[in-house]
Amino acid sequence: MLSHHDRQELEKIERWFELTEPALAAQLRSGRPACSPLLRLALLLSLDITAGLLMLPGIVVNSPALLLTGMITVTAAVIAHLSRFGRA
Repeated sequence: MLSHHDRQELEKIERWFELTEPALAAQLRSGRPACSPLLRLALLLSLDITAGLLMLPGIVVNSPALLLTGMITVTAAVIAHLSRFGRA
């Protein structure tokens, strides 16, 4: 068991985390593990590759449907890279 002083110090640390890093405190409170960086990287790279593989045939074959789908995928990739998902 922790002493009274240790419990008080832990409560101070908990309050400090809640004030300075509310997202971290909420994640620690929920107990869910964070998404691994390798998984995030794999998802971003697969989105980039998919965008390229849709745009290239769309340009070569002159298919507006493939080109539009590729452009939408590129937009999604840019949003993913600029969002918190790509950084955190």
